[in-house]
Amino acid sequence: MAETQGKRALISVYDKTGIEEAARLLHAAGWEIISTGGTAAHLRTHHISVTDVEKVTGFPHILDGRVKTLHPLIFGPVLAREVESHQRQLADLNTAPIHLVIVNFYPFESALEDPDATPASMVEKIDIGGPSMVRAAAKNHDHVVVVVDPDDYIPICSRLAAEGLIDADTRRHLARKAFSATAYYDALIARYFTPEDAPHPALFTLPGRKAMDLRYGENPHQSAALYISNPESPLRRMRQLQGKPLSFNNILDASMVYEVVSRFSSHRPFCVVVKHQNPCGASRRDTLAEAFSAAFAGDPTSAYGGIVGFNMELDGETADRMKKIFFEVIVAPSFSSEAQEILKRRKKLRLLQMPPGFQEPGDIKTVPGGFVRQQADHAIADAHTFENQTKRQVSDSELRDVELGWKLIKFVKSNGILLVKNESLIGVGAGQMSRVDSVRIALEKCGSSPCGGVLLSDAFFPFADSIEIVAAKGIEVVVEPGGSIRDEEVIAMAGEKGISLLFSGMRHFRH
Repeated sequence: MAETQGKRALISVYDKTGIEEAARLLHAAGWEIISTGGTAAHLRTHHISVTDVEKVTGFPHILDGRVKTLHPLIFGPVLAREVESHQRQLADLNTAPIHLVIVNFYPFESALEDPDATPASMVEKIDIGGPSMVRAAAKNHDHVVVVVDPDDYIPICSRLAAEGLIDADTRRHLARKAFSATAYYDALIARYFTPEDAPHPALFTLPGRKAMDLRYGENPHQSAALYISNPESPLRRMRQLQGKPLSFNNILDASMVYEVVSRFSSHRPFCVVVKHQNPCGASRRDTLAEAFSAAFAGDPTSAYGGIVGFNMELDGETADRMKKIFFEVIVAPSFSSEAQEILKRRKKLRLLQMPPGFQEPGDIKTVPGGFVRQQADHAIADAHTFENQTKRQVSDSELRDVELGWKLIKFVKSNGILLVKNESLIGVGAGQMSRVDSVRIALEKCGSSPCGGVLLSDAFFPFADSIEIVAAKGIEVVVEPGGSIRDEEVIAMAGEKGISLLFSGMRHFRH
């Protein structure tokens, strides 16, 4: 056994999983274990000798335990380097170095999920001494081993008990984990104190806890992982009931499906099909099976290999209609036992159960060396308030199509065009550099004959040419934000063609 005489460890943990076994290894190897409150009591129940922090500092816990370890006789031994001047000062204070710090924090993260939590109770969950000790030990990682992860308790203590030291690379790795833990913890607290509708602060922190490694990124040669920044995230509470492991693209598409179906209440069945981050089919019907069939019929070719989402439990009848079609993922709030029995034969098909009710307050996209952040596009416009610029009146059924289409248009890559008829999506034009090209693509989806219906644009028409094309296909209602310098030309063309032109006053670009 390596020389461990005079070695000291400070152990103060909230997560006590396996800590008694780790401490027993140290104690058997001759280490002195310094501990606090609940951790000390826990170790003593396992017959492990412990030195209380108060005995080391000569100072009692004060302020109901708020101050225990914040003392020079704790931080000095943690921060002391192995240089003559530091060691002399420790000797003058009749103390010695602390070689190992095992600490983790009050559970602020899990407290965020407590429906009964109050601002006062949340403040009490903010750990002060723990993060301070961890930062001190991590700073001095050349001389101190720091452990914050319960998975490291036993492996690190086993090595220290057997060898008496840890190599420099491992100490640096543990220091990185320690600083990541304090940064994550502080980021959670900072976000808690930031109102969702607050303006963009000068300093913005983004917490992230890895939820899973993914099969690969956008392409197989790219690695990927899913990180959760909000404990209320539906991805954190998601259950995968069957299927292959998820990929980066699966997560993006499934998340988009979740956002889309969340815009539609469960009072009436709704289905959406997403492919490459664009809706390619959607429908609202009286039964879920009918909603799926109509959504799939909107573009069966694009739906192949897509992601399907529902706003209510997937039933057996709907599952039966889906069983022979190749989909990557099905997302729903729940799946009936009959539906699971039908779909389990498709062993690669992923079934994701995601609880409804979550809305992300902000939208972040990476740029080289940073990111841009904006308020999420949750704006909901009432189709009845859209201003009709022409004489033709809009029927109630057409307004229902407008309402459905305007909820969907914000999910289509710009320049975005949607064609809706009888509460079903029948044509999509997305991601084109020219709006008129998006119009042509959307209209091509409904075939060569006039199709009628409602056409929606995520931004204004810069010219009247799109209206001419739309009129030739029998479209009777066009919805756009308005605001072009050529609005009068567009309005005049719509009036001439007998089209209702509705100005929403709101655009929905999506890049």
